[in-house]
Amino acid sequence: MRHYYVLNRDSRATEVFEFIRDHQLRVEVHLMRTRFLVPEGWVLTEFLLRFGECVEQVDPTVDLVTGLPLD
Repeated sequence: MRHYYVLNRDSRATEVFEFIRDHQLRVEVHLMRTRFLVPEGWVLTEFLLRFGECVEQVDPTVDLVTGLPLD
């Protein structure tokens, strides 16, 4: 599984939310962004082809609140 997020105010966020709903992905809703897990395989490939330019992969080595590296 890969962890991604989309900013809630992104112009394509609604399309991403529909994809999440249609594929029943696990979601964490935050104030400014929505985080979700995408399984490896064809779902990930389809997801990246459609939304690769409007989503970001969560970097497990960075604190998303501060932007600082985790120790």
